[in-house]
Amino acid sequence: MVTMRKSSLPGPFLLLVLLSSSVSGLGTVLVKNFMQFQDFYTWKEAQTFCRRSNYYFDLAFLQDQSDVDGLYMQPYSAWIGLNKSLLSKWTWSNGSAMNFIHWAPSYQFQAQSLLPLGDVCAYVNFVDKMFYGTTCGQNYFFICYKLINDNYEYIFINQSKRWSDAQQYCKKLYNDLAIISSEAFLNSSVLPQDFPVWTGLYRDGGIWKWSTGLSDYRNWAPNQPGDNGDCVAIYSLSKTMITESCSAQFPFVCYRDNLVLVKEEMTWEEALEYCKNFTSPNNGPYQLVSVQPGDEYNYMMSKVLGADTDEVGLSSANEYEEAFVVSVEDHWLFSCPQVWTGLRFLAGDWVWVNSADMLFSDLPTCPIPLQHCGALSKNNAGTLETRDCLDRKNFLCYSPL
Repeated sequence: MVTMRKSSLPGPFLLLVLLSSSVSGLGTVLVKNFMQFQDFYTWKEAQTFCRRSNYYFDLAFLQDQSDVDGLYMQPYSAWIGLNKSLLSKWTWSNGSAMNFIHWAPSYQFQAQSLLPLGDVCAYVNFVDKMFYGTTCGQNYFFICYKLINDNYEYIFINQSKRWSDAQQYCKKLYNDLAIISSEAFLNSSVLPQDFPVWTGLYRDGGIWKWSTGLSDYRNWAPNQPGDNGDCVAIYSLSKTMITESCSAQFPFVCYRDNLVLVKEEMTWEEALEYCKNFTSPNNGPYQLVSVQPGDEYNYMMSKVLGADTDEVGLSSANEYEEAFVVSVEDHWLFSCPQVWTGLRFLAGDWVWVNSADMLFSDLPTCPIPLQHCGALSKNNAGTLETRDCLDRKNFLCYSPL
């Protein structure tokens, strides 16, 4: 906790200090990072992994096509037909010896030892096209082969199964799990593939929700959404969305951003100072956030929903009012989360404390006395509200790094 003291800087001098320490012409301040993990988890396990991470926040929250376009999800691991028992040597699923040695350097020693105890099976990794060994009860995608006129045809299966179940699947529909006996076979079998990757979208009682935040983004594959499950994965290459059973195991994408919602009630200047003094292991230094209309505004509004600062008033009901409401004739009494932003009325103009471009044209040219600071309010969709700078609210900080 940072110890706070009220700033004694007068308005014009405060403006000078703020502008001299910021970058002119700043546009969007929002930065989002996505990372695919190749581990095969159920949807809930993936959500827990992301939330408990020291770096990421949650399963991927996709707001628009630009988020999706930036996703890199090609890495995968897939079973091949190589296995060994405790006392046997590595052999292929057709009984042939392992003559093509292609272990990953980090696994080379382990491949020649007896660990892990029990049966061990091999998978190939797309990134380095190397072989790795692990317990056969793990879930991975897998590669089958089919012999056609003495030629090997390889088929990638984007279902996650244990090695024995994968082999059974391949034997039923093709010949067996892939036999990779040369560099040429390796290059023809380990290719970019389209496979499901968990996102944070799920269905709850017929309503689509994200694990965190609000977004209308959907890009369904043909004949989707289906009724085979309530959790949503996105294909790694086509980047279309499908429903899957939440108990299925797939790779997943975690995300983080550079915003911090501070659930402390402070005046505007206290919030400004708090952000400047706030640091975290992954980002820093911080500033009070600036906002631009459009996607950035919509994304930050999803953060506002988590605020503890409420302002109660009357308003006509609309789609943005999802807080607690009570009918009062033709209006609703609502409890509306609000957070401070870096918007301040100084020297006759509305300015962002980081000198970001001012793109909101509906701010009052002569604001009500004392209402010289800007807040994001869940009730006022599309713009900002002016408030008394001595009001105490939660606030949004961001890291420019």
